Amino acid sequence: MNDRKKAWFPIAYWPPISFFSLLYPEGQWIVEQHEHYIKQTVRNRCYLCGANGKQVLIVPIKRKRGVKTRIGDVLLDLSQDWQRIHWLAIESAYGSSPFYEYYKDEIRQFYTLTQPLSLFEYNTSILAWCLEALQANISITTTQTFELQYGKKDYRYRLPPENNKPYYQVFSDKMGFVPGLSILDLVMNEGPEAWKVLCTGMF
Repeated sequence: MNDRKKAWFPIAYWPPISFFSLLYPEGQWIVEQHEHYIKQTVRNRCYLCGANGKQVLIVPIKRKRGVKTRIGDVLLDLSQDWQRIHWLAIESAYGSSPFYEYYKDEIRQFYTLTQPLSLFEYNTSILAWCLEALQANISITTTQTFELQYGKKDYRYRLPPENNKPYYQVFSDKMGFVPGLSILDLVMNEGPEAWKVLCTGMF
């Protein structure tokens, strides 16, 4: 597969729409698995749009070795009540969206965890679900070693340009179109029609 169809990303909690726009509808999504965890990034946070505007959801994590903890060794902190809080936020933001009823049971599974799980495994399972929901022919692979740079399509440490193509949003009549959100926002609002936003030709 040629490099035009490859892009390198960090793991991300409900990744930004811009990540998907880079490859959709087909390609190779390469996830970095050898880096040290970097806080306050998409690795454990995402952005939704609720009745009060843009809001961030942050997954609490456990790091055994502090700043030197490899990404695969970072665990979800299930001692905190974030699963219930995140699910209530999703219900509040998208309960009246066109595709909430269609997807809610499948998404709910990500908020019923009881056993220890790494952030890497958790985010990868969410990514796999997203690609299936989007009917994308995009494979997920992981890095074999750590490299400082993989080329122009390396977005591990910088965000791609935002895909600002407007689409229907639940609260658009109140606040207009809100860009820079998670893929969850697009899936809930556009469902199978999400391809019209992702196939922009801008990447």
